[in-house]
Amino acid sequence: MLLYKDVSFFITVSEQLGRQFTASTSKSNMPFVFPHSDVSTDYFTDNNASGGEGGSSFTFIKIDKGAVLKKIKAWKDDWRITGVEVWMTDDSSHLVGRRTGSLAEFSFQSGENISKLNIQASGPYSSVAKRRRLGAIWFQTNKNRDWGIFSRNLTEDGPFWPEVGSGICCGIFGSSGDDVDRLGFAMLREVKRSILTNVTYPNLAREIVATTPDTVAHQVFSNNTAIEQKFELSGSKSVTITREWGLSTTLSYSHTVEVKAGIPEVASAGSSSTWSVSGTASFSQSSTTSETKSWTWPLVCPPGRRILGEATMYADNIDTEYEADMELHLVNGKVYRYKEKGSYNGLNARTGNVTVTDLGPFGGK
Repeated sequence: MLLYKDVSFFITVSEQLGRQFTASTSKSNMPFVFPHSDVSTDYFTDNNASGGEGGSSFTFIKIDKGAVLKKIKAWKDDWRITGVEVWMTDDSSHLVGRRTGSLAEFSFQSGENISKLNIQASGPYSSVAKRRRLGAIWFQTNKNRDWGIFSRNLTEDGPFWPEVGSGICCGIFGSSGDDVDRLGFAMLREVKRSILTNVTYPNLAREIVATTPDTVAHQVFSNNTAIEQKFELSGSKSVTITREWGLSTTLSYSHTVEVKAGIPEVASAGSSSTWSVSGTASFSQSSTTSETKSWTWPLVCPPGRRILGEATMYADNIDTEYEADMELHLVNGKVYRYKEKGSYNGLNARTGNVTVTDLGPFGGK
């Protein structure tokens, strides 16, 4: 049996062997890979853990919270991995095995995903006692970084290269006791699209509308005839409208998110104005646009008089909590849903009041 003692040689050779092995061998015939039925392959690329048969089963997957792996620590001692501890982006963590032996750790940067992954069974404890444990972990990321921890005497029949799918790790599973017997990474399948839907704004009734108007029209009209005349007062204003549904879960950051929702708006002017929600439409999760808002108001000027027409608008800024469902539409046709919440930030531009002031007779001073 070939033993690997040099780490760099192990990475190169085991990757080559892993590609050949996974291309020609079904998982059911792989000697050191064990399926975990509580890990759904509808959503994850693989439910197999690599290592030995012993220990107590564990599953620590946080996709229901929209959390992803942000940090991993692992300890090794002689021929096996003694402990693995992971931290997720929802600040939860989980330790399997023990914090004893030589330590290696890795922290993921923002937007960093796994592009290659090997989970290696250990070599046998001895020629008599054939039991195995977890022997090595190695991965490479989309930011050209790699990390690994390797126990002594790894063998050529131990590499396992699961598909990484989207590259997003939602947790770990496997079996452990005093050591880590076997380990699997819950790698999310490729995501086709992400949709924020069923959006509600629970505190909308308590939000304040704008009370300070901006003047957008100021015009004098004169009527030198003997009959009343109709005029049109017009005004416009350039406004920058930002709409953003802030995301609280890191899993959502990993994809372009489409929003299907109504948006908070204020339809009427005056002290009785309140926020309401528009009809459902599709939006980008975050957008900023400059728009020119234009309004016209009909005015009537009495015969032989001069009038001043003035009109205002309001710009209502809002920063309010929202609650919604996030739908992950996977390439395989499956849809995973979890709860999302955050803050909606936006601006609503609306017409204000029109006032008409009599300036006296036409030709008067």
